[in-house]
Amino acid sequence: MEIRYSDKSITNIRDMTIKNSFNEYIFPDMELEFELRSMHLRSVKRSWHYPAHEHPLYEINLVTSGQQVFIVKGEEYVLSEGDMVLIRPGDLHSSSSNGKGNDGFSYFCIHFNIDDKLILPYFKDTTEVYYDANSMLTRSIRPLLDRLINFSKIPKVGFKEKMIIHSVMFELLGMLVSCLEEKDNNLENISDRTIRIAYKIAQKIDVLIRQPGNMDSSPESNIRVEDIADQLDFSVSYCNKVFKKVFNMSPRQYVTFRKLNESKSLLTEDKYSIEQIAFMMGYHDSSHFSRQFKRWTGISPGQYRQNQTNILEKNE
Repeated sequence: MEIRYSDKSITNIRDMTIKNSFNEYIFPDMELEFELRSMHLRSVKRSWHYPAHEHPLYEINLVTSGQQVFIVKGEEYVLSEGDMVLIRPGDLHSSSSNGKGNDGFSYFCIHFNIDDKLILPYFKDTTEVYYDANSMLTRSIRPLLDRLINFSKIPKVGFKEKMIIHSVMFELLGMLVSCLEEKDNNLENISDRTIRIAYKIAQKIDVLIRQPGNMDSSPESNIRVEDIADQLDFSVSYCNKVFKKVFNMSPRQYVTFRKLNESKSLLTEDKYSIEQIAFMMGYHDSSHFSRQFKRWTGISPGQYRQNQTNILEKNE
């Protein structure tokens, strides 16, 4: 027998529960978008080189033996055993051996994507890329990276292993955020209320991003801060101030950031045509989407997709 409750019934039950409770701790509801891609443990020769590229994912790269040279946004970092780099979405980077000695090096790499509004506040004031083996962040997450490395050595990963990997990743992300939070004293001074309001604004933007707009306008122009402020019963200036304080960008900049990242992510998947991606991102035709994407990146969606394909083929 299946019992169904209406929203009103659920509210009544909750009210009755609260009324008859004398001590209660209620955690906020959680809805999280997360994906883990291209997790791999690799040993390479001295001649190995990975060309300059960027992607819409976060990346953690840990050297397990030898030395690796990483160039991120024009800055060179030489990683020895135990050192790591943390790459943000859109950071142009390349990698190679240092060319010394007879041996190459080994490294472990993970790419992940997580709900931007949750993690962006912790990255807003830090531009650090390189973390040596003795840094607080590396020492904190290294045991979790080692657990993931062990899974990389398993020839066949089943459902149980996938669930454990996800649980380790969430623990790793929690530790990562905790370390970044300690470095960012400004974030500690922001009230919980301010963060909640900023998250609500971001949530409403996320919902609107894929909704089609008018035929003669872009989806960006149909996401109005004025409308969101009205729904939340705040002034536009207050919404802008709160949002920028938490995310270090305006709501309008966040719209562009989310649109661009999601477009890039979809373009890396062969199962979607550019026409389908344009529709998914709220555009009525692919030419409109292509023009906007080129304004953002300087290249067309087709060129971006081909560039990503070429890089993958060179390193298979």
